[in-house]
Amino acid sequence: MFIPTFSTVFSAVFQLFIISAAAGVLVRTKIVSQTHIQALSAVTVNIFLPCLIVVKTVSQFDPSGFSQWWLLPLSGVLIALAGLCMAFGLFGRRPEKRAFISMASFQNAVYIVLPIGQLVFPDQFDRLALYCFLLILGQSPIMWSVGKVLISGDRDAAIRWQDFVTPPLVATLAAIFLVVSGTATAMPDTLLSAMDLLGQATVPLAVFILGATLGSISLTDMPRLTDVIRVTGVKFILVPGAAFAVMYGLGLYHALPLFCSLIILQTSSPPATNLILMVRNYGGDERSVASMMLLQYLVCILAMPLWLSLWQTVAG
Repeated sequence: MFIPTFSTVFSAVFQLFIISAAAGVLVRTKIVSQTHIQALSAVTVNIFLPCLIVVKTVSQFDPSGFSQWWLLPLSGVLIALAGLCMAFGLFGRRPEKRAFISMASFQNAVYIVLPIGQLVFPDQFDRLALYCFLLILGQSPIMWSVGKVLISGDRDAAIRWQDFVTPPLVATLAAIFLVVSGTATAMPDTLLSAMDLLGQATVPLAVFILGATLGSISLTDMPRLTDVIRVTGVKFILVPGAAFAVMYGLGLYHALPLFCSLIILQTSSPPATNLILMVRNYGGDERSVASMMLLQYLVCILAMPLWLSLWQTVAG
C-alpha cells in the first residue's frame, strides 16, 4: 500500500510544483510583477477564500453530527505549541535564531494543504476543507502574535488586534454562527451558488500565488547548514512524528480517518508563506528567511508524500 499511496501523493504535490514553477518563471521574467502578486493575494484572501470558507462550512458543518469538531482548533494550537517547544529546544534563546524558530513552528495550513487535499481526496474535499478552516482557528492567533514577534526579530514588536481580524477568520466565525444559530438555512441558494463559484477560484489561485512568491525569492544569502538541518528536523521529522505517534497511540485512525490524514498533511507541510509577509511588513532578515523558506518547500516535495503514505500504510 505504501508505494501506490506515495505515488499518488507525490504526483499531486509535483503537479502543484509544476504550476508553482511556471508562476516563478513568470515572476523571474518580469511578466508577473510584485504588484500583480499583491493584487492576486489581496483578492484571494479578502474575497475568494472567505467565499469558499462560508460555502464549505454552511454545507458541511454539523455540530450535532460531528461532536468532536473542537478537536480541530485544539489541534491547531497543539501543532503550533509543539513546533515552538521543539524549535526552542534545538535553537535555544539566541535572538538571531528567532526567525528560524518561527519558520519551524507554523505551517502552510491552507495554500498547499487545500490543493493537495483536492487532488488526493477529491470525494472528501468539502469535508477536508472544513476541517482545515476549523484548524486554523487555533493556529492563526498564535502565528500572528508569537510568530510575528519571532520572525521580525523584535521582542518589542507591537501585537495589534487588527492583525488577528483577517477576512478568513471573520468568514469562519460568521459561518459557524450561521450554522449554530440555525440561520444558515435561510440563506438563498442563489447566493450560496454565487459564493461557491467565486470560492472555486481559491485553490488554483493559491497555487499560483505560492509559486509566484517562491519565484521572487533570492538565494543570495543562504542560511547555515546547521540551521537548515534544525528547521527541517522540527518541521518534517519531529512534529509529524509526534502527531503520528499520538494519533496512532489513541487509535484515532479508526474513528476519524480523514481528520488524521489532514493532521499528517498539516504537520508535514512547509512554513507558512504569511511569514514572508510579516518580515516585509514588520522587519527582519528577509533574505535569510526567504532562502530558508525556499529550501523547506523543496524538502516538502518528498516529505509530505512520505508521511501520508506511511500513515495510510500503518494506520489504514
